[in-house]
This record gives sequence, C-alpha cells and structure tokens, in this order.
Amino acid sequence: MIMKTRLFIIIMAISTLFALDMSARATRNRIVVISDVHLLSPELVTPGAAIDRADAVESKMMAMSDEIMATLTDSIIDLDPAIVLLTGDLTHNGERLSHERMAWHLNRLKQKGIQPLVIPGNHDCNNPNARRFDGDQTLPAATVTREEFAQIYHDFGYGDSSLRDTASLSYCCEPLKGIVVIGIDSNMDELNTLTCRGDSADTYHNAGNIKSETLQWIVDRASEARKQGKQVIAMMHHHLVPHFDNEDRLLTNYIVKHHDEVAKQLLQAGIHTIFTGHLHVTDVAKLYADDRADSIVEIATGSAICYPFALRTATVNYKKNTLDVDTRWLTATAACPTLRELGRQRIINSTPGMAAMLSGKAWDKLGGRMNQLKMMLEMGGGKANLPETPQQATQLALRHLREVLSRAVLAVVEANDSEADIEDIINEGKQGIHAMIEEVVPDQADNLWEFFLSDVYPRLEPFVRSVLGDVNAAGTDMESRTDDLRLTVKL
Repeated sequence: MIMKTRLFIIIMAISTLFALDMSARATRNRIVVISDVHLLSPELVTPGAAIDRADAVESKMMAMSDEIMATLTDSIIDLDPAIVLLTGDLTHNGERLSHERMAWHLNRLKQKGIQPLVIPGNHDCNNPNARRFDGDQTLPAATVTREEFAQIYHDFGYGDSSLRDTASLSYCCEPLKGIVVIGIDSNMDELNTLTCRGDSADTYHNAGNIKSETLQWIVDRASEARKQGKQVIAMMHHHLVPHFDNEDRLLTNYIVKHHDEVAKQLLQAGIHTIFTGHLHVTDVAKLYADDRADSIVEIATGSAICYPFALRTATVNYKKNTLDVDTRWLTATAACPTLRELGRQRIINSTPGMAAMLSGKAWDKLGGRMNQLKMMLEMGGGKANLPETPQQATQLALRHLREVLSRAVLAVVEANDSEADIEDIINEGKQGIHAMIEEVVPDQADNLWEFFLSDVYPRLEPFVRSVLGDVNAAGTDMESRTDDLRLTVKL
C-alpha cells in the first residue's frame, strides 16, 4: 500500500511538471499584437489649456497614452509571450521624445525575455505635426528621420539579427524557430516637407504604398523562407485587404496602393497571414486567390488607446502550421478604473465630427448643384428647405441620424455585432433618412421616399451590410465572412 501511494505521488508529480512545462512552452509560442499606441511622452506635456483642448476633440485617450502603455506592458509581461508585434503609429505625431519613451516601455519587455518588434506608421517619421503642449501653448517639437527611427528601435527589429531592405524600413527576422516575421514599411513620409528643415511649407502624407523594389525584396524573403520549410507572418501599418466593400475608393489613405496586385504577389510567395492597424478597428478580412484554393487573411487591431482598447494574442500551433488568434481588452488602469466607460463615451462624442466629415464630402459633390437641385424639387410644387452651407447640412444630419451613427460606429469598433443589431441599425437609419426628407421637402416627402427605397437604397444596402456585418466582396464568388475576435488561420 505504501509503495502504491509513493508511486501515485511520483506519477502525479511528473504529470504536474510535464503540464507546467507544456504550459510554459505554449506561452513561448505566443505572440501578442498591439497597434496605434500613439504614445505622447509625458515630457512633452505641461498641464494646461493646450493639452485639454487637444485631448477633448480626440476619440483616442491621448493624455492617458503613457499610462495605458505602461498598463499594457504589465499585462503583456503577465501573458509572457515570445514576441510582441507593434503595427505602427507608435507615437502621437512622431515626436523624438515620444519614440524614446516608447523604446523605454519596450525595453521593459526585453528585460523579461519578451522580444518586441515594431514597424513605423504614418505618424512616426518626418512628421511636421510633432508638438509639445506647454500650458496654454502648443509648440513645435523635434521629430525623427527614418534613420533615427531605426536607431531608436535597434533592439526591436532593426538590429544585426534582422535582414534589412535598403529601399525602406522593412526588415525580416526569425524570432521564433521556424517562424519568419517580415515587417513591411508601407509609409510615404519620405514625401513629407518640414519648414523646420528648410522646406517652404509643411506637408504630411498618410497614404500607404509599397515601393516596387521593396515588394520584390519581401517576395524574395518570403519565398526563401518557404523553401527552407519555415512559416511566414507579415505585419505593416496600412491595410492590404479591404475590410469592407469599396474601402479602396472611400478610404484611399487607409489601404496600400495597388493592393490587389500586392496581395496576389504576397500570397504567391507564401504569406497567408498579415497583421495591420491604421483604421483603429479590430477587424479581420480575407482575400481569396482567383480559384479560391488559397487565401490571405488580414488581422487588423484597433488603437491601443481608443475604445475598446484591444490587444491580440496569436499562439503558434507547429503541428498544424496554424495561428490561434484571440482578442483581449484593456478595461482599466491604476489611475483610471473606468477607462472602458470613458473610452466608449469618447466614441459617442465623436459622432458630430464624423457627421461633419460625411456632410462635407457630400457637400463637395453636391454643393455646386444645390440651386439646380432646389429648382428641380420645387418644380413639382412646394418648397425645398435645402441646407445652404456644409454646417447646415451637418446639423440636418445630426438632428435625425446622430444616435444611429453612434450605434453604427460602436458596432464597427466593438466587432462581431449580431444580425439583430445590424437590422435595428439599418431600420433606425432608414427612419432618420425619412425624417430628413420630410424636413427638407415636406410636400414631396412620400414620392422621394419611394424613390429612395426603390432606386437609392438597393445600391447602398450591400455597402452598409458589408461595413456592419463583416462581409467582404458581398454577393460575389469571393464573398467571405470572418470572426473578428477569435479565429484560426493557416501559416
């Protein structure tokens, strides 16, 4: 009996040690992904009206960015991954002090045996908008060149263990055995001009592009890794795959130029998974090859300082050559236990700004024809109360669509909204548009409403459902719907 008891204890002890070892190895196969931290160094802020004004109009928790990054760093240390990918916009506006502060946070991870890897975003280099907030004043601050960016982040992707592209800030390394990470520089900041460097004006480019020589370099590195039997993960700042229909037409600055051709070449080179950011949405999009036999999956992660404060984990399954992706949320910091609630309210408060942007775009297209439109509407009798300025157009939209716009934006940033919620948002939006029509042309409201339902809405509906319902290439042979929060993707 004593021998059996001892044997049982020994077996249990061995089993426990084996389980602990397996758990430890699992965390070392884990990757954490964060994006768009937009860190503003505390050294650049003296409390006062300047920072209060700037922070008040942001959906990002700009003034809390350093505190949020510190909390994220603690959370990542607890998760104990092997590597952390940061997919650009590391800083608020490319301030040198903000980059140095970010490097300080990343060094905390490095000291714990966790390897951070970064790639720049459109905010990070040669940025003429770099500022410090000094009481009531907003003053210029030093930014960084692309060379200085690589120097600051030498230990986080740009060191001797990486292969560097000579034409960009792209690089390639193998931070996990058999897993090659390619960091892709998709920025156009080399075209920026800065008066502080002697240029005649300040100009800023936030669109995405991959140079032809850089694209060839990426394809060569991925192909070489595949020939050696290794798996490849890519990351960059701008989108590669449209996350909703017509993204490349409506938000041209958020997706790289010639994205279809670029995606095709990356897929042929053996890249099936790419992590991105930029749009501040936590969303997954899939693009199929022409024969649907293969696909590339883009996993975009929302801003770390913007509701709902997302970070991803991706665990490598070597047996299946897959990544198991999960999503987590930062809910509080030590100084702000209500971070999530405050961030959500920031999103709601941003609705007027979004309405102004949409109204402005519509006004640019229709403004020159408003008188003509008014005459056409009044030919049928009655008065047309059309807005006469972009500001009036914004107020008209807000009177009838403010609440549903807030609901729609929250549905997009929170990800994976239910079909019932989507239908509610669509129906509420229709009611708001009907009310707008009744206000503008009360005598012809019924006729115009019928025209909207029969002619306008059928063309608008696929786009709306694509945005709200996470459907890509809706209604085509390439249509796909993916889980934005939890999924398994092949390497």
